[in-house]
Formats: sequence, C-alpha cells, structure tokens
Amino acid sequence: MFFLPQSAAKRAREQAENLLRLADKVDCYRRDVVPVAALEALRAAARHLHVLWEDKKTPAEVLNSASEELHAAMLPCGGDIYPLTVTGEYCEMMVVAAILVIGVRSFFLQPFKIPTNSMYPTYNGMTPHVYALDQPGPSAPEQAWNLVVQGAVHYAVRAPADGEVTLPLGSNMIGVNQRLVRRAWSRLWLVNEDMRQYQINVGGTGAPLVVPYDFERGVDEAFCQTYFPAVFAQAKNDLSECYRLLTLSGRIQFDPSGHPYVSTGHMAHAGDRVLDFDLRTGDMLFVDRFSYNFISPKPGDPFVFHTGGIRDLLTTLPDGTTAQLDQYYIKRLVAVPGDVLEVRAPALYRNGAPNTGAATFDKNAHQEGNYPGYTNPDPRSTAQYLRRGETFPVPNGFYFAMGDNSPTSYDSRYWGPVPAANVVGRAVFIVYPFTFRWGPSH
Repeated sequence: MFFLPQSAAKRAREQAENLLRLADKVDCYRRDVVPVAALEALRAAARHLHVLWEDKKTPAEVLNSASEELHAAMLPCGGDIYPLTVTGEYCEMMVVAAILVIGVRSFFLQPFKIPTNSMYPTYNGMTPHVYALDQPGPSAPEQAWNLVVQGAVHYAVRAPADGEVTLPLGSNMIGVNQRLVRRAWSRLWLVNEDMRQYQINVGGTGAPLVVPYDFERGVDEAFCQTYFPAVFAQAKNDLSECYRLLTLSGRIQFDPSGHPYVSTGHMAHAGDRVLDFDLRTGDMLFVDRFSYNFISPKPGDPFVFHTGGIRDLLTTLPDGTTAQLDQYYIKRLVAVPGDVLEVRAPALYRNGAPNTGAATFDKNAHQEGNYPGYTNPDPRSTAQYLRRGETFPVPNGFYFAMGDNSPTSYDSRYWGPVPAANVVGRAVFIVYPFTFRWGPSH
C-alpha cells in the first residue's frame, strides 16, 4: 500500500491542534506561577488560533501564522512543559503507563505467583525436578533453556569428603534440619529475600545448600526422590508418610548426640554429586479482580484472598512472637455461606453429596493421577475446623478454602473460613512458565 503525502492544509491543522493542546496544558499546570500579562497573551493567542482552526476553510498560511504567534506567546510561560524535550516527553509517557498499569492491577487483573504446592497438581509452587546421580546433569545450554522456559534454577550439591551420604533431620523427624538465613541473595528472583539453609552430610562433613524460603519441603522431596524413589511413590508424595516408612525400614537412626538422621547407605567420593535438581518456579497467574463485583464466588473457584484479619492464621516472627500473617493466598473455594462440609476420605462432601463445581473435586475423590484425595486432620492435630468425624457449617459472610493437595495444604481446616471482605478475585490464566499448564486456569 502506498501512502500519499499530507497536504499543506492538513499539516497546518495538525500543528495547530497540537499547539492548542499544549497551550491548554501550560495554562492548567502553570497559571499560578506565570505573570498575568504573559498568561493573558497566551490565552489571547490560543483563542485566535482556535477560531481559525475550527473553520476548516482557513488557508494553511493563515493557520501557520497564528501558530507562530501562539508559539511565541507560549515560550515565556512554558517552563519544563514547553517547548517539548525528549526527556520530558519520555517521563510523561512512563508516568501515564505506570498509572495505567496500577489501574489495571488494582481493578481488573493482578499478577500472582504461587509459592507453595498446596494446590498441586492443578498449580505448581516451587518444585524440584530431580536428576539421577548415575546420569549426567543438565549442560549449560540446557540450564539456560530451562531457566527461560520453566523458570528453573539448577542446584548441584557435591560431596565435600568420602563417606556415606546422610541427611540430618529436625527434632520431629519429619523434615530436614534447617536454619533461616535472613536477606540472602536469591538466584531465582535476583533479589534479596529470606532463604533456608540445609546441610547434607557426607562422611560426617556437611555440604550446605541455600534455597529460597518458600521452598520449604522441596529439599526433602528432592532427597527422597533421589535416594528412596520407591518409598516416596508408595507414600504418594506425602513426606510425613515417607519418613514414617523410612523409620519402619530402619533408615532413620540417631547420632551419638541423639540427633536423628537418614542413612542412605550410598557411598560417595569427594566431588561426587550427592543431590542434583532444578528448582522450578511456581506458576504465575492472572487474577480477575473485577468479576466478583457483580457475581458471587462459587464452589470450585480457584480464588485469591488476603490473610490479614483471619484470627487463627498467624506467623512466627524472628523474636519468637506471633503476629497476623499479611500475605495473599490461593486456595480452592469449596463451600459458601450456609453449606455444610464433611470429609469422607478421599472425597469431600457438601450438603450430604459429593462436592461439585470443579473437576478437581472428582479427581481427588477418585485419587486420579497425582491428586491425593481429601483428608481430615486427626483430632489431636492443630486443626480446629472440619476435623475427622465432624461436619462444619460455613457461617454467613465466610467462605471455606482448601488446597487441592489436601494432605499438605495449610488451609481453612486449620485457621478457619475466609471473611468475604478478604476475597481478592479468582485465578483466570496461567501466564508462566511455558509448560502444558499454560493457558486458562481451572
């Protein structure tokens, strides 16, 4: 397609229109700092040009002459606004863009990153992808590709000495011993954030491993998949069950100081890989903040809410005290006000019938694929709501939230229903990473 050059009249009208817009901007922004005489001259020149511009039969040379007069009147008034500079125009464009982004984020679509695996396998939090020790790990180009496509960061722990590979456990024997490292550098997000440091022992010598704070269970999973894949599969990816089975098989032992550890029976030489995995980033979602202004949340929605004000949802501070957790959570909305919930493992019942509203309910009820089924916490646990053998009526003004990965989800069974005022919106699209889950969320 060929574009014809603009006529002189059209160019003159466009120039006049731009000058009038800028004159109005200078008048609005600087009227309180411009001398009265200069401001009146600006307004008179603008009125004259506007009259000529409205008459579409005004000759181009007349419009150009009036535009020159307005230009001369604007110069002593314009300050940083006129004449235009590249820097000023660029900054203004960036401010407008920022306002639009903030507006969209606040009222329409908000990005949300899933940190944990309480909604697995529907959504992924940070998860380990383990490489077998008898196979080569990923090459540098493969690592770069995995980083771009899957948000995966590679970790390889090498033996500091010869000897058996063992894993120190915490005092409760259901997780790797760890300590918190405050404000350390993260390779995953390129920012400073809280980190966790773990240690794998080889021949009694420790090899440290520092990962993001929210990767709480990932090191346990990577270790169990590496050294006890059959046991981990038998436990259906439930770490507590996995460590229970390891205890029964005699793999959990105690050192001379009485501290528990996992004995792998695997002998390594200094420099050998003893743990090799990719830490894959959690799913990035878009959350629809708009729809719930017009429709009510319904069972089956993957919804995001703010934790502030949920009485029993607390966090432990570094000094040992507790405070209200101030975060955003994503869970499955499983019941609305007036519903009565009951878990008949592995199914979730609402109002006396198997729950409906999302395919996840049926998949969990039949333990399809990686869906583990719904569980009731034992009455002796810290759970206060929907305990084993009990029903729970959802009160008015509240919603009941549960994770799709029920055995490991910290949800309304422990800290109660979600106030309606805390609801932010529902997840609508997985935008990253570029895996088979990319696309509309469910």
